[in-house]
Amino acid sequence: MLSNYLKIAVRQLWHNRLFSLLNIVGLTVGLAVSTFIGLYVWHEFHYDRFHPFADRTYRIMSAAKYGEDVITMPQLHESFGREAKRQLPEVEQFVRFWGGSGPTLLEFGDNHYKEDEIGFADASMLTVMGFRMRQGDAQTALSQPGRIVLTRRLAEKYFGNANPVGKTMLYDKQYPLQVTGVLDDLPTNSVLQFNALVSISSIPSLAPKLRDGFEHAGIFDTYLVLRAGTNAAITEKKLAKINTGIKFTDLSATFSLEPLPSLHLDSRGASIDSRTGISKARQTLYIFLSIALLILVLAIINYVSLATARATKRAREVGVRKAVGGLRSELIGQFYTESFLTTTLAFLLSIFVLQAMFPWANQALDMHMDNRVLSQTSYWGIMLALWLSCSLIASSYPALLLSGFRPHEVLKGTMSSGREGAGVRRLFTTVQFATSVGLLLCSCVFFMQMRYLRTKSLGINRAQVVAINVDADMAIRFIGFRDAVRQWAGRDNVAATNTALFTNNIMTYFLDDKKTKKQLMVNALSVDEGFFKMLGVHWANPPTSWGKRPVGDDLTVYNQTVIRETGLKGNPVGQPDPFFNKPIDGVTADFHIRSLHGPVSPMMLTVVGDNSRSVVENGGYLLVRLNAFTDVPKALDHLKTLYNQQQPALPFDYYFLDDAYNRLYAKEDQLARLFNAFTGLTLLVACLGLLGLMTFNVEARTKEIGIRKVLGASVASIVTLLSKDFVKLVLLSILIASPIAWYAINQWLEDFAYKIDMAWWMFALAGGLALSIALLTISFQGIKAALMNPVKSLRSE
Repeated sequence: MLSNYLKIAVRQLWHNRLFSLLNIVGLTVGLAVSTFIGLYVWHEFHYDRFHPFADRTYRIMSAAKYGEDVITMPQLHESFGREAKRQLPEVEQFVRFWGGSGPTLLEFGDNHYKEDEIGFADASMLTVMGFRMRQGDAQTALSQPGRIVLTRRLAEKYFGNANPVGKTMLYDKQYPLQVTGVLDDLPTNSVLQFNALVSISSIPSLAPKLRDGFEHAGIFDTYLVLRAGTNAAITEKKLAKINTGIKFTDLSATFSLEPLPSLHLDSRGASIDSRTGISKARQTLYIFLSIALLILVLAIINYVSLATARATKRAREVGVRKAVGGLRSELIGQFYTESFLTTTLAFLLSIFVLQAMFPWANQALDMHMDNRVLSQTSYWGIMLALWLSCSLIASSYPALLLSGFRPHEVLKGTMSSGREGAGVRRLFTTVQFATSVGLLLCSCVFFMQMRYLRTKSLGINRAQVVAINVDADMAIRFIGFRDAVRQWAGRDNVAATNTALFTNNIMTYFLDDKKTKKQLMVNALSVDEGFFKMLGVHWANPPTSWGKRPVGDDLTVYNQTVIRETGLKGNPVGQPDPFFNKPIDGVTADFHIRSLHGPVSPMMLTVVGDNSRSVVENGGYLLVRLNAFTDVPKALDHLKTLYNQQQPALPFDYYFLDDAYNRLYAKEDQLARLFNAFTGLTLLVACLGLLGLMTFNVEARTKEIGIRKVLGASVASIVTLLSKDFVKLVLLSILIASPIAWYAINQWLEDFAYKIDMAWWMFALAGGLALSIALLTISFQGIKAALMNPVKSLRSE
């Protein structure tokens, strides 16, 4: 019986090649996209679940009030974890981890590179967190000072295929570290990311700046592994009582424990949507999952629509089989087999498409998954679940509808052509295009908002500005380097600052307003005299002698936001500083050095004289504006030559302010790219379905079209006749999608302090694009039918 079902199913697929192709392509797209997004969502929801003690590992979070704000952070003093294990018997083990102080020079032989994410950790990091060692002993690799463990990528970068264990590398130009292990590539679904780990006990013997942070600041993420059966809530309350042996802590701070697997999406430090109480990262995943399921549903809708549309073509077959004694259950089995064959072919094609496109899509959409997810059981589980559910859902309605035909109606010819399931097909078409219009509108608004963010005036001119990293050791030669660059680029095109603008590495102070007794959180920058003119930062109230004579002693200036927050009236210049009880030297107009998600940050700028090296004494950046018509690669080569003439210890390193600013919107860019991809795929699936329905409509009305042409109907009138019902459905889709999309987009725009206003033309553009694409799709078949010879049309009946 099954073999007969398969033979008939194959025959049907081959006999109706166009409809089979449309169904298979639609289902392939739906399955491939749904699986890809399903994998990504699974990947994000399963962060840090691979650790051997993940279910009882917690990170300590501290919360302290500064002014009106409660600041939550995981960074603690090195002594806290040690004392927690000593004083709390339920703590089985502790791990301290610090991601490092920024890019650091690593050297081995002739290989020397500035590396990011050179972290520090306890020896227990390698055993508790379960990272797989390729070489070395996890128990002892970080147990002593002067040891470093590399990731596989970094080991190959410095040592090639040789075994690096036992070799000595130089850290920060002068501190030797012995390589004691090599880790396998880190799982991408972990909050613990690093390129190398140095033993924590090495810090006191490294650079003075690291030693000071180790002894006097809270810099370590501290993880506790609780003994089995421990109540984490009770342990959390005990943390406040750990007060002996702690060298640095805020006595007003409260402490909490966060499960390790929850850190990625549900950490207390995560951005929370105030309307839903859900983290924005989790909310984004729900959106992705909903859209992926929606694309799959649209593909299934295509299958159902085309299957029911062709019901009359199978009606006589059903009638004859029932008339000779065929059971409805047998017919249902036949139609289920046909559906399973179609979905199986689509399933196999989707596996091929996903495997082939995974690296490109992963990189283009910035998904941060590695190829290992394609070999995990979760991947095959998602694929099989989608295949089975898709097969069952897609086949059930057509099978029940087709097997339910009454043989006497079919054989007498009293069943009207195309009547069965027509209402369902109209509903499905409306849903498909309502989804397409909604996604088109979202993509349009995303594009306009991102364009607005990139073109809005920030109060600072970042165009064509390259920031060259100046190491603290180079401070003594900074003046010579700066003057050489000035001679090449022009004095007004060069400035200096201690801050990496448009990054998260901006110093923050909490200053006490002595009058109001409130604390104000301000960003603190050191800049040189040329910073303001070079970057186009305007003065609200310039220093008294500004522009008349060079800056001598350092000046302290604030931006307008600080003046508003402190309530100073009149011209602030010369008034007592609300924080330090000394005169205010000047006030700048507000300008942004962060993203436009929030308002301008309060800022305190220390302005140093032209002959001072203090702006880069702890490291900083020389800012150089390139001419708009400059050959950028050649300009960078020349700057590198000038830099190398100073015989620096670090290699030439730079970034462009424009690039750094754009990276502040990486999440929004990712969302926009995904929506663009989803929109394109949704339109593809919708148009495939529309093409199939239009093709069936033409087939069903072939004789009518022939008669109309014989009676003198024009091509335009026949195309209009065939298209008008579909156009009405698309227009209805636009009306349904517009208010829903408007509400969803407004919710997204609430995350920005600066945003566009939604205009009527955006709705018109999205609707017009959807309607145009629909008309192009149906016009192809409509014009082809209208141009057909009526003699052939009538004779075919």
